[in-house]
Amino acid sequence: MQDPVTGLVPEFGAADPLPGPAGVPDGDPAYHVLCVGYALDVLGSSFAHPVHAVRTTTADRLVRHLGELPWTDRAWHAGAWVDSWATAAHWNLRGGDEAAAPGALEALFGWLHTHADPWTGMWGSPTREAGRLQTVNGYYRLTRGSFAQFGLPVPYAERVIDTVLDHARDPRHFAPGRENACNVLDVIHPLWLCARQTGHRREEARSWAAQQLTAALRRWHPGQGFGFGPTADGTGPGREPGLQGTEMWLAIVWLLADVLGLADVLGYRPRGIHRPEPAPTGKA
Repeated sequence: MQDPVTGLVPEFGAADPLPGPAGVPDGDPAYHVLCVGYALDVLGSSFAHPVHAVRTTTADRLVRHLGELPWTDRAWHAGAWVDSWATAAHWNLRGGDEAAAPGALEALFGWLHTHADPWTGMWGSPTREAGRLQTVNGYYRLTRGSFAQFGLPVPYAERVIDTVLDHARDPRHFAPGRENACNVLDVIHPLWLCARQTGHRREEARSWAAQQLTAALRRWHPGQGFGFGPTADGTGPGREPGLQGTEMWLAIVWLLADVLGLADVLGYRPRGIHRPEPAPTGKA
């Protein structure tokens, strides 16, 4: 299904997608860069073609598009786009091609470093309706695909921990019974990632991880897995056990346990999108 011209993957049965202004368009093709690419990777395979839409992106086009993303009120959307673009660049490197046009990958990390808020460590701003939800959730997507995937340290790690722990106290998203897989993952991954750079507020992070791990294990349905969990607007996969909830919560449980120094007793280690180590690029 991969379009050999753009390297993008459409929704099943849909027309081949057109590239966006900086390579990856919004919507399903952006997500398929991640989920199809890593599904192939877990199966020991890879895309048949480079993601040409990103391989031909120039630094100036990329920087212009980064500045136009909706960081103020839709930080998750902006962070998700960065995740997809950086992952496409990663697949290109893994295949032995250039990530993008010369200087574009360096421009990505340069832009991210110079635009991170030194007071919060984040990209984006809180909103009246959801507090720091968009900002923190967008941070997870952005750093997963860029800094974590490429094995680079994040800027302002201590401020990130402060921001994420403050968000984790928001009862709109973390009161007992309100936690869903997205929101818990988007807190524990930054805490886990930044703990590799600093011991700042380590015991508070461990305490939160212990509470969440205890709660998560109680939600396991033998022979069926995990439900995704409730969402604020009543949408999403819901509480019933399913593939999406199981896949996400197993990754969350591993991260929670690793923060507590207990991951080795689980008997598994995440692969694919949730791999905890940097992904190899195929280039020295």
